[in-house]
Amino acid sequence: MSEALFALVYNRFLKRRDAPPALTFMLGFDSAPIQAEKSLYTLAQWVREQPELAARLSNMSRIEFAATFQAEQIAGVDEETWSGFRQRFAAHLESFGGAIYDLDFAKSVPADNPASLLETLKFFLSGDTPNPYSRQEKAAAAREQATQSMLARLHGPRLALFRRLVEWAQRFAPLREDALSDAGLGWPMLRRMLREIGQRLVAAHSIATVDGIFWLTLDEVQEAAHALDNALNAQPVGDYHTAIAERRAAWERERKVTPPAALPRDRGFRFLGIDFSAVSPARIEQQAGDVIKGIGASPGRVTGTARVISGPDEFDQMRHGDILVAKITTPAWTALFALAAGVVTDVGGPLSHSSIVAREYHIPAVLGTGVATERLSSGQSITIDGGTGTVTTST
Repeated sequence: MSEALFALVYNRFLKRRDAPPALTFMLGFDSAPIQAEKSLYTLAQWVREQPELAARLSNMSRIEFAATFQAEQIAGVDEETWSGFRQRFAAHLESFGGAIYDLDFAKSVPADNPASLLETLKFFLSGDTPNPYSRQEKAAAAREQATQSMLARLHGPRLALFRRLVEWAQRFAPLREDALSDAGLGWPMLRRMLREIGQRLVAAHSIATVDGIFWLTLDEVQEAAHALDNALNAQPVGDYHTAIAERRAAWERERKVTPPAALPRDRGFRFLGIDFSAVSPARIEQQAGDVIKGIGASPGRVTGTARVISGPDEFDQMRHGDILVAKITTPAWTALFALAAGVVTDVGGPLSHSSIVAREYHIPAVLGTGVATERLSSGQSITIDGGTGTVTTST
């Protein structure tokens, strides 16, 4: 809440007509997602110096990259150059590959499936993107200038209040993203452990595929592991084919349903009799028509093509200048922000990942619509206004 409190006090009591907006004091920080962007950008600049490699990667599909990035050699690129790329790419994944797409550890992270980074890498190779180092340096310089200007202008209690709040907000500003980026550090190891059990269950004909392990309950996994340990004593290993098929079918049905923003539906988000709907991370109600309302989380207005993305398997559908539409984003989604002209989400608010990163990229964001992925479709022309918090569809 440090940023929200600073913005509230600054706008109401400290800001003068010619003073910078509160947002200026919160930009230019080198959080983990920004460091990941810089790392991928630096890798792309090295690749651009290797013409054969650059041409090969620029024409490579996500599926092809997934199948070849660990190969010792690929056609059209000399072995030394390809080895250099693999080493640099592995270093990037070592530092930033644990970023999660969501909180489900059954889903791979970039370290497991780095093909989701290919489109952004190809975009950086094109040379059409601003240098993220320069962008962040300018934002940091503007932040420092604004801070020093206010420190020189204010006096007495107002100076003390500003100093305390701005230092508090700026100290915590990058930590939210750093913490969220670290949430999945254990995912690769956990996935390797479970997939090892999965491989043994496949060999025992208990499940059909290795990833079937993720459809079992913890009790079932422990039961299966115990049975595998005692297989030499003729203890049978359970058959989970039917249970997995039923759970997968239920999941396929239910994932198509847009969940309500709050429960119960008729009373909204209440606690101890207080209505918190105004600060809910998603709007509870939307009017019919061509305007979807949300939270204006990053200023600006842009018209572009909507690109509804449900997960990393669809990242290759994103094109430069598209407006990213998603249920929610996490640090692993940051690779798409370099391509996006704007961002719209079902869930999120002024302090969410989508908001923080969109502001660093200087692109508009409308978050917490509750229904964007349901009412918008890829290829549709939309206009988003990050100041008013609206998404308007073309008629």
